[in-house]
Amino acid sequence: MESRINKSGFVNIVGLPNSGKSTLVNALSEHKLSIVSPKPQTTRARIFSICNLPQTQVIYSDLPGWIEQENYPMQKMMNDKIRESQADADVLLMVVDGSRPKESSFTLTEECRKLTIPKILVINKKDKIPVSKIDQVKNDLEFYNDLDYSFLVSALTGEGISDLRQQILELIPVHEPYFSDDVASDKPIKFFLSELIREQIYYLFEDEIPFSTFVEITKCKGVDDQLPMASIEATIYTNKQSQIPILLGKNGSKIKELGIKSRIEIEQFLQQKAYLGLSIKLRKDWRNDINFLEKSGVLR
Repeated sequence: MESRINKSGFVNIVGLPNSGKSTLVNALSEHKLSIVSPKPQTTRARIFSICNLPQTQVIYSDLPGWIEQENYPMQKMMNDKIRESQADADVLLMVVDGSRPKESSFTLTEECRKLTIPKILVINKKDKIPVSKIDQVKNDLEFYNDLDYSFLVSALTGEGISDLRQQILELIPVHEPYFSDDVASDKPIKFFLSELIREQIYYLFEDEIPFSTFVEITKCKGVDDQLPMASIEATIYTNKQSQIPILLGKNGSKIKELGIKSRIEIEQFLQQKAYLGLSIKLRKDWRNDINFLEKSGVLR
């Protein structure tokens, strides 16, 4: 393939859970690949969002939120993904929730400081900060003053995103493209279908349910062929027997609602009509099963 791009690089986005990293990636790349929800630890796997612009290819790397206290193996493996990602970073975005400026991770910050690449502090959620408190928020974040650049943005409303994007483009190194210009991500279509279903689980269910489930696509037909209707079937695994009735709801009402909302998101993502079938299975204590986590693809 004859390339028209002469700059290409990886922009890795790190921060605490619920700092708005995934919303920021979607805003910077101008298309939705990362799922979002109001709950922390929504992102589990590293996701590349590949943007091909005139002369430049930017690979935004959305990572799980850094967990300061690792309570079970899955959380440790998510932190390991963040550590491993630093090896290929060309630019680093350290995302901080501006509405909670005093929340920080000494461990993550110190690890990022060791990197010799350009580092940008992104103070996110400007829309939630009263104008009278902006100077105070910046003072509260003096801990990050040694980073190379600083931007105050709202990933949700788009305020400040254009200036941040322009700075990122200036920092991308000269390099041949890493991906073909018709590729939007490194993940297969089944990954995104499962993520869209999992996103709706986060919205529809409270407490432990979202964190105790993962979704596997067991059938996906008609997507590559762009048939009039795609046929998709998915299994939702949960780690406790007591959670199955909650996921089902009275007379199956909850799983029906989950199916409807997920199908709407899937059809919008595919730009195609879709049939979606959902089932629920028990997989006890899967978050503590290292062998299962490595083989299942939950974190890939």
